Amino acid sequence: MPKAAAMKYYAVAVGRDAPNIYTSWDECSKKVSRYPKALHRSFKTKEEAERWLESKADITALYAPENLRSIARGTQSSPIPIGSDDGHQQEETPSTKQTVRSPSVDVSPPEPKVTLSPEQSKVFAKVKEGGNVFFTGSAGTGKSVLLREIIKLKRERHSFDAIAITASTGIAAINIGGVTLHSWAGIKLGDEPVEKFVKKVLYQKTLRPLLDRWRKVKTLIIDEISMVDASLFDYLEAIARALRGDDEPFGGIQLVLCGDFCQLPPVSGKDKKGQVVPARFAFEAKSWSSCIGLPMMLKKVFRQKDQTFANMLNEMRYGKMQESTVRIFKTLDRKVTYTDGIEPTELYPTRREVAGANSWRLERLTGEPQTYEAQDHRGVDHRGQTISYEKMIDLLDKLVAPKSLELKVGAQVMLIKNLRQGVLVNGSIGQVVDFSTPREAIESGTKIAEVESDKLHNQNSQNQNGKPNINPVTEEIFKHDWKWPVVKFTNGERLVITPVDFTINNGDGETVMARRLQLPLILAWALSVHKSQGQTLERVRVDLKRTFEKGQAYVALSRATNMDHLQVLNFAKEKYDPLSKCWNLTLTDMHRVMAHPMVLAWYGEHVRTAEQDFDIDEEEISAFNESHW
Repeated sequence: MPKAAAMKYYAVAVGRDAPNIYTSWDECSKKVSRYPKALHRSFKTKEEAERWLESKADITALYAPENLRSIARGTQSSPIPIGSDDGHQQEETPSTKQTVRSPSVDVSPPEPKVTLSPEQSKVFAKVKEGGNVFFTGSAGTGKSVLLREIIKLKRERHSFDAIAITASTGIAAINIGGVTLHSWAGIKLGDEPVEKFVKKVLYQKTLRPLLDRWRKVKTLIIDEISMVDASLFDYLEAIARALRGDDEPFGGIQLVLCGDFCQLPPVSGKDKKGQVVPARFAFEAKSWSSCIGLPMMLKKVFRQKDQTFANMLNEMRYGKMQESTVRIFKTLDRKVTYTDGIEPTELYPTRREVAGANSWRLERLTGEPQTYEAQDHRGVDHRGQTISYEKMIDLLDKLVAPKSLELKVGAQVMLIKNLRQGVLVNGSIGQVVDFSTPREAIESGTKIAEVESDKLHNQNSQNQNGKPNINPVTEEIFKHDWKWPVVKFTNGERLVITPVDFTINNGDGETVMARRLQLPLILAWALSVHKSQGQTLERVRVDLKRTFEKGQAYVALSRATNMDHLQVLNFAKEKYDPLSKCWNLTLTDMHRVMAHPMVLAWYGEHVRTAEQDFDIDEEEISAFNESHW
């Protein structure tokens, strides 16, 4: 007789309902399937499941009512108590779902299926076959969209620990739902000799989870590879071979690398004597050629529908511009007027300049300020130990979501989470026009927004009373008269914005190291180039007289979707080269605008060969363009 399947217990710490233990996957999946940041695990005994749930009390407490109440500080006429700084409030779990009037919740249609272009499909197919890939392209060529589809494919096909989703920076990692490369690899600063690090991981019991992580992973995804230094790439490659006992390049791990070396470069480091060590690009690593073949180029530009503008950006990228391009760029040195009161976002090189510009604009507004204090919670490290308060602060300070957000009516803000695919997304600009309670929103017909990752994707998903289901955070705000900002976006839509969950995952990609509950908004009269990377901005203003690093000016200008909504001040001084019949920038302006010479030389050597190898049927491209543009 066939052996009976062993009983399993499915513990759900974060899901659609309060924390609970289920005895079937069908029951469990209803609570966690397609639920963002869902946290669950299966166990052989009920006792193990209960112990695990108890260990996640800090995380489940995130959705407790007092946490939302704390965020709304300053929006009430009477003082509201604030939780302790480290998030140790009384442990409560989300209450039973209440029925909410459907007009007040923004329940959108299912997320549209992504259709890949012929170029993107070639990359996708190679990844699907298990090949190592570095795909690149200019700004707006759909690198992020393709990467999300690759991540989706890998998640569907492999276990959680078989895929590592990483990026070179914290902001980039959060955008793809991953962790930083350093965090996943467990290398801290990466300054420990390879032999010493490997020996420590192999023989220290406390580092067993890290060893398992390196040995179980099948695919390593690295976004924004342009900011990974060559020495770090070689360092990780050597560690991979040693820990996995595999002499294949990178220990046999499939590599999926994404980025554009013409954009932001690696940050220069320092040696033990404190001397600056010039950064080297990842493609300069000794192990690069053995790990990665020719780059796969994405050339179809999606962000800029105007092909003339797209071509101008590419010319600027390489520092070789036709006379007509220079002339057009100089015509953009004019004021662009908008009738809805929402101004262009000005991009600055540094965070200090951004903070100063936004603070100055906010102070000029009249009216009572409303302050929203985030609720921060500690998670656990790779050993399952609760992280320190100092570590939590250090991690959460890297988030785009601020610890404290002060708003006034008239404040210009930007979404930092997707609300509706293709309509209101990360990067959408709006203006605070009011502060409203849920009751006031219902009476005025104003919708209450839900972030795309938190809402149910099925338009017909309803509770037993026939009303739309919503997430625990959205539910809780309907029980109280807390005031939240009403934002009018450039498309004319008005939405009440409420708190959402921001998390920093552990290196294993599953457990959470730190959480922040905050409004998905930041002030947006000004924004740093670094924070804008990968985003599409509707209205942009850039003053190139400011000090920009190599590639920064290109990143800034390429955030714009069209020239009508782009203002460029102090473009450049240039000299005409009769031999190339192009206008070359002066050395000073070239430094600000074009990519690093090493990058240009590398692309010049590899791109033509790569394009021949990456041949796309012209009929395929024409058919795609006719059906999608």
